[in-house]
Amino acid sequence: MNAIRNLIHDARDRAATGAIALLTLVLVASAPAFAADPAEREEQRDQSTITTGSGERFRTTVERHTEGSLSSEDLRQASLLTSRAVNHLNDAINGLLDQDTDAARAEIERAQTLSKLVRELLPVTTVTTVVADANGTEVYRDVDQVQDDKIPLYRGMIAVEVVEPIIDAKAKAAAVKGLRLADTDVIRTSVLADLSYIERKLRRASAVLNDPEEALAQLTLAQTQGIEVVVNHGEDPLVEAQYALQLAERMVEEGKHEAARDNLRVAQIQLGTYGALLGKEAAGDVQELEQEIADLTPRTKQKGAAAKIRGFWERATSWFEEQPGQAHPVDGDPDEDVQAPATQS
Repeated sequence: MNAIRNLIHDARDRAATGAIALLTLVLVASAPAFAADPAEREEQRDQSTITTGSGERFRTTVERHTEGSLSSEDLRQASLLTSRAVNHLNDAINGLLDQDTDAARAEIERAQTLSKLVRELLPVTTVTTVVADANGTEVYRDVDQVQDDKIPLYRGMIAVEVVEPIIDAKAKAAAVKGLRLADTDVIRTSVLADLSYIERKLRRASAVLNDPEEALAQLTLAQTQGIEVVVNHGEDPLVEAQYALQLAERMVEEGKHEAARDNLRVAQIQLGTYGALLGKEAAGDVQELEQEIADLTPRTKQKGAAAKIRGFWERATSWFEEQPGQAHPVDGDPDEDVQAPATQS
């Protein structure tokens, strides 16, 4: 227990790491499709079929069919629920450090309840793999059901008490390995919660609560390995624009129009900076969004202003690079999806 206590100390004694509390994730983009010859591939929005192999000995067919959809609003909801699950994870660790097994068990159960709700929100893709021999006889079949279940945690949804224990645990783990995390005045970052990994560690911890040291080790792994933190210094202006738009939307909903206009101006300035980094050829979409924000700024009192700002936010977040397995919106007409501006090489 002492070794693990040295790895993770009580959150109440944790020294805040300043601007690390300003963590953000703004990664929403289109998932990559399977590469295949167009003549052998029939793809719709929610299903695709790929056939490969000469057929002289074997031919393999992979069919993918997705059920359900994830709206931008439900992605935000999944983010919020996941951040709460992470908070329960942190509290479960504190319970074990305080030698309160019952409190830890209750927090684990709350985290598991939230993870199940998030699962219900996520689309499910069924992947069927079939191998046939030269005579067309099926010699292999396998069916998998998968979900893009790396959940982005958005700024404004990540309270300090949710994120700081994660950063603290990662720093402690790095120190044990003889590594040292870089010190930075301001760190803007991507935060992804690997739901599958966290669920496995929660189940294991729940099963071994009679051994508090082992349970604590499992929950510590959920913190240090189940939460991915990626620094994106080059996208700071876009991060700030996204955050300003989120605040502007909230200010409109609360009737604080002067504050809303101030945040819209901040978003416009930050988008200008981001567009300048992209170059003229790639910045057209960014400039268009800048202009729409400028047009709305003096009219925040008009009906539907908050919804328009939400649309601005979604467009801005769609320009961030997506991580493999990350949950992303899959609603609306795919031909109308906003494409990310290409960055300069």
